[in-house]
Amino acid sequence: MRLALVLLLAATSCARVDATTRVERGPLLRTFERPILLEGGITSDVRVEWPMLKLTVLGYDVCRAEQVEEYAEEKITERTSSASGPALSTGIANTLASAVLFAVSFAVTSSANTSVIDAGGRYGPSTQQYLQGASLVTLGIGVPAIIVGLVARLSSGDEVVAQKAEQVVGQKDARCNERPATGPMTLVSAQGASLPLQASDGALDVDGTKLSMVPESLRFAEREVELSDDDRVLFESWTACVALEQDKKPLEQLSETGLLARAERLRDCRRVRANTLDEAVKQVDDELQRRRETGSPAAWAPGTNVSTFEEAVAAYAPSLKLAPGSKDLSVLDAVEAAEGRAVLVEGIVGEGVTENIGIIQIGEKQVFLFIPPKKAWGGNFPNGTRIEAVALVAGRQNLDEKSLPLLRAVWMRTAW
Repeated sequence: MRLALVLLLAATSCARVDATTRVERGPLLRTFERPILLEGGITSDVRVEWPMLKLTVLGYDVCRAEQVEEYAEEKITERTSSASGPALSTGIANTLASAVLFAVSFAVTSSANTSVIDAGGRYGPSTQQYLQGASLVTLGIGVPAIIVGLVARLSSGDEVVAQKAEQVVGQKDARCNERPATGPMTLVSAQGASLPLQASDGALDVDGTKLSMVPESLRFAEREVELSDDDRVLFESWTACVALEQDKKPLEQLSETGLLARAERLRDCRRVRANTLDEAVKQVDDELQRRRETGSPAAWAPGTNVSTFEEAVAAYAPSLKLAPGSKDLSVLDAVEAAEGRAVLVEGIVGEGVTENIGIIQIGEKQVFLFIPPKKAWGGNFPNGTRIEAVALVAGRQNLDEKSLPLLRAVWMRTAW
């Protein structure tokens, strides 16, 4: 009994069955809409009555409607065995051979083989014993092979499981459950400074003349406040007015970049202050035009007119050196903070952008270099020329879809 069990286990382990599973989609059962409520955000309506910014802060949820198709689905598992056929053939053939050998053994002599004798005086086995032994061997091969074949054959076949499945084929999101928000509001500047305020029942008024920073964004309880395009324009116009309130420099003390920035702020602010700023806009435009026509260093660089590179170095005493590998190049990463500082520049002339602005390559950095059009220089500077220059940091300039630090040349010459 134990031997039969061992043979069965061994045979079963040899019966390899390969399984392949596939999923087939059946007919559509129904189509329905599933509502889902999602976390929303914070939005605000913006009104400006200078100097007041009037906000109506609202919280909302997102109501999502999913279009779902439900259909029948069949999971089909196919089990096959390549050992089934050969195992059965081998088992049947060996079992039949065993039966034939066993039957024939009774038709031959059962007498010992007297032609063979061992050291103990025993004669060799008879022909009947040889045949019966061979019958047992072939039976030992045939029976396990039949078991393997039968197990493999019984394990083969298809298993089909029917089930329902869903597929989301579309969705629509809409704001819902709008409600006035009460909680901490924060005005955040571009430099990261923040001003904490408090919205009460969705209302918040801010006086632009009492701020010490220029806001760039709004946050409610550490979440960004969403603004529509129109509200964003109003908010940016109000912040432009705030920036003008805090910028009291006379026009003659501003660089050209500073003048351009002031002109842009004036035009933005005029959206919410009507025509009260027309004269200020005209004054800035006139000053810019005068500087561009004269090209005089004195118009944009307070100090001394110079006639040689050495005089420029002596007059402006540059404290920073912008050259390949110089640690001072880090000033270009926060160029606004260094506006007005004199620098010594070593670089290579790149492409020209306008008649008086070109790109200078300084190691891995690039800068715009402004050259006054009526300034006399000691030579020409075609592309690829290695130059050195005394210049003033003038902020940042956007030209031809490039935004680079802007330097204004006091004097420049070819170098090394």
